[in-house]
Amino acid sequence: MNVTRATFDDVMVPNYNPAGMVPVRGEGSRVWDQDGAEYIDFAGGIAVNVLGHCHPELVKALNEQGSKLWHLSNVFTNEPALRLAKKLNDATFSDRVYFANSGAEANEAALKLARRWALD
Repeated sequence: MNVTRATFDDVMVPNYNPAGMVPVRGEGSRVWDQDGAEYIDFAGGIAVNVLGHCHPELVKALNEQGSKLWHLSNVFTNEPALRLAKKLNDATFSDRVYFANSGAEANEAALKLARRWALD
């Protein structure tokens, strides 16, 4: 199936207006579109992260973890999260950490923490 930016207009709900090109490959801060044109990705951190594209160390870590567990909901915990939480507690003022999956979730947790702190 050949897809283009026009395909978005045909099949997607238009709550966003994506760029006129469709990225198909990335490396570092650069992306290339279907025609091979190169762009600097200034928007990489908007939705998920700002880690760039295909950094060898990140690819290695993702492949390593992906061969073990791909995704767990928050009804489970996992070894990498617990190791990171311990490192954060040891390196900061915190006794415990909270990992959020979105800005909305992080803000909700911050408000709940402030309310608890003020009322307890």
